[in-house]
Amino acid sequence: MADSKNGSQEDPLFSGLFDPTITSIPQGVSQPNPDIVPNAENMGVWKEETRMPIATAEMGVIACNGKVHVIGGYARGQVNSDYHQVFDPATGEWTLKAPIPYACNHLSMAAIGSKIYSFGGFIEQNRCPHSNCFVYDDDTDEWERIPNLLRPRGAISAVELNGQIHLLGGRNVRSVDWHEIYDPETQQYQLLNDMRGSTPTQPFAGQRCHMGAVVVDGKIHCIGGRKDSYDFNTGLHSVFDPESLTWSFRKEMPTIRSGHSVAYVNGKILAFGGEARGLVFEANESYDTKTEKWEIVAPMPVPRHGLHGATAAVIGNTVYVPGGAPITGGSVQGAYHDSFTFG
Repeated sequence: MADSKNGSQEDPLFSGLFDPTITSIPQGVSQPNPDIVPNAENMGVWKEETRMPIATAEMGVIACNGKVHVIGGYARGQVNSDYHQVFDPATGEWTLKAPIPYACNHLSMAAIGSKIYSFGGFIEQNRCPHSNCFVYDDDTDEWERIPNLLRPRGAISAVELNGQIHLLGGRNVRSVDWHEIYDPETQQYQLLNDMRGSTPTQPFAGQRCHMGAVVVDGKIHCIGGRKDSYDFNTGLHSVFDPESLTWSFRKEMPTIRSGHSVAYVNGKILAFGGEARGLVFEANESYDTKTEKWEIVAPMPVPRHGLHGATAAVIGNTVYVPGGAPITGGSVQGAYHDSFTFG
């Protein structure tokens, strides 16, 4: 597929990406904790990668077999696309693979070995959730249906832990605190208690969608997100222990946001991008699970939200960030693609 990295300003594929009012955000738009957040000693670096053939946002993003898969989402004027774009870091090229059988947005992905699992999503713009689920075999380039979600929803945070897939939060008609586990071996779902935890000062700890989630040292970290709309964003940082089946709370993410992505690399959790009312964030913050401290690292070159893959695509020590929206809402999708490393 042709390299789209050198798209011109006139190319509609890159609409909005060259507007300086979009590709930078005004000083002071972040909503930091009262504590001062220091710059990290190692700020890391961003690198521009080959741009996507089809500009996309609110899609599923996952790493599988050393490649980055971007599936579904908003694209080419539609909010329920079935595109399946794959980036190979070894060649710097994009290819198109078998489309997902059910076109939608805000679908949630997890990978185990050579297989990618897709759960739920919306068929309209951030609404009308469905319960359809599928598995993609990267070796055969084929999709198969798996059992539906027990309850339809989109914007779920999906992570793999010990061979099972945890499905956390999301939105049905409103944000939910549901926590269920899908077992690929038995093809069955197990319902767990909700995500609220036992801390009385966090009454809505679990009712979240559009949040980041990542596994570190056998525990699931759920960071940020929103309750119903981005007018009710949070920096909440909750942790699930699968041994005790309990939730606890850690230091909140400094920039309060939703629609962001998280990744775990070089011993740090990264949280970057996202949106609030009228704002799209370039902020990139790292959390050290040992010191329980947040630090500021190199900001995104192009602020974006709708990167959806609650967990970003990590290959080796590199975080790949394709697509997303450079303005709030769903009117513009981005073909921009860059990567982050700590160097």
